Amino acid sequence: MQIIVRQEAGPAHDGLGRRLEDIAAATVPLVTAVTELPLPERLVIRTMTVTDWKEAHRQSSEAVLLADARRYPSGFRLKARSTRRFRLLAMSTLWPAMLGEAKALHDPASPELIMLPEALEHAGRLDDSAVLHKVVAHEATHIAQNAASDGTLWAAQDCFFPVQAGTAGRNYAALVEGHAYWADSQITSKLFGAAVSTDTPSPDASADYRQIFSSPARTKAVEVQRQATHAVAGIIDRVGVSAFNRVWADPDLVPLTSETASPESWESWGERLR
Repeated sequence: MQIIVRQEAGPAHDGLGRRLEDIAAATVPLVTAVTELPLPERLVIRTMTVTDWKEAHRQSSEAVLLADARRYPSGFRLKARSTRRFRLLAMSTLWPAMLGEAKALHDPASPELIMLPEALEHAGRLDDSAVLHKVVAHEATHIAQNAASDGTLWAAQDCFFPVQAGTAGRNYAALVEGHAYWADSQITSKLFGAAVSTDTPSPDASADYRQIFSSPARTKAVEVQRQATHAVAGIIDRVGVSAFNRVWADPDLVPLTSETASPESWESWGERLR
């Protein structure tokens, strides 16, 4: 497998680019070993400025919206445009808390692992090797998930017309994040002897980061994510990784929102994977 680091966040971050090469070399093989999901033959890690990242999201989301509108001409276009505006606004507001992202911003057929050094600085994690390993493991897991679905996983999440696409009511976020947090915990445990956590902010974190970190919306989202991670870990323990991985190739196995509402409903969903 070829790992390419494209450091495009300015000369001040060339050191990060070099460190990411070593971090990826140690981390990426463990993604496949832990998840049993193959990664693409070429993995690109791209560092970006926040300005370039926002513009890339603007262009990418516009292209997806136009393509979806052509595919579903009877869809609710006003609602779709509103959804796009909300997504872009959320990214513009919350970017200081984004440690990494897996996305196909530059080429729809080529997902990349994207990192914003400015965000890492806000989080106080720019020089935190253990957390950087965690971020690479987590986001590479998302790329492996999407590869296992032959690209349909991200297309379903990005779609602006979920009712017409038949994906409304499916809780993709809980599934993919629960699995990725399970995976990065397993991987960092292998690398460092214990799972690397970001549950506590770095003492070097900025005021902006701490405000987002302690916000009620983020606190609630973290609670939901932890429940999903615990549920995924338990299901994998019971049915095995191979059986769990059936979910990536079968959209009908993606859990419904109602199936992720409680530990008991998660467990019932897990029985469908046996």
